[in-house]
Order: sequence, then C-alpha cells, then structure tokens
Amino acid sequence: MPVAVVAAASGGARSCSTGTLAYVSYAPPLVATPLATASRTLALLRERGAFSISVLADDQAEIAVRAARPSEGDKLAEQSIPVVEDELGPAVADAALVLWCTLASTSEAGSSLVCVGKVERTRRGEREPLLRFDRSYRALGRGIAVGEDAHYPL
Repeated sequence: MPVAVVAAASGGARSCSTGTLAYVSYAPPLVATPLATASRTLALLRERGAFSISVLADDQAEIAVRAARPSEGDKLAEQSIPVVEDELGPAVADAALVLWCTLASTSEAGSSLVCVGKVERTRRGEREPLLRFDRSYRALGRGIAVGEDAHYPL
C-alpha cells in the first residue's frame, strides 16, 4: 500500500495523520482515505471541507512515523514535517505525489470514517513512492513488462 500523510487545516489550526489512499473513480477523479473518528485531522477536514494526501517518497519513512504520533496542537510544526502550503490545505514537501481534494462524501467503517475526496489539483514529485507491506516500509521496485497494457486509467 502507498504510505500517505493526510493533512487538513481550518481557522489557523493544522493537523495530519499517517494513512493510505485508494483510487475510487477516474471521472470525476476521486480518491478515498480512512481516518480515525476521534482524529483531530478528521475534525479539521470536515470543518474545512478540504484536505491533502501526500504520497510519501521512498526516503520519507521517518515522516510517516512522526505524522502517526499523537498531538493536540500543530503536529506538522511539532514534528518538524516540511510543508507546502495551499489554500485547500498543507501538504508534505518533496512528496512523491500530492493530491489536494475537496470532501465529496464520508462513510463509517468500524472505528474509522472513509473520506472520499474529489481531486482538485495534483503535484508529481521527482522520486518514487514509499510503500508498506508485511509491516515494513519498502521502496518500489523496477517496472514489469507485460504483453498487453491493461485498459484502465491508472
């Protein structure tokens, strides 16, 4: 799974959480990310109606660890997470990919709320994404050649 930092800001307050994302739709462009129902990030996301998802680069595993720590304040500042500011919300600087989203819908799922975001804009970085598999952080390997390309938009 790609490792992501979900960030939101509202009324001068900022927060972030470590998570992941899933592709939902190509047209319109929608992605989903789960957040704990008690999360400060979720509260700010719902208040503002916007958020960012930063897919971390393969050398940013320490940022994933720091973003997962509990905080009652500005976790981005407290944990020295480098930030790119945007009107839709802060994002992690130098991430492999940043998606800035507006909140399209939410759905309860156990102790989480799945937030579906409409992708408003993106920024692709220079580096490969950080992955998590079998309880370990991993880097993306080389591409695999196939005889015929799949017919889907990813």
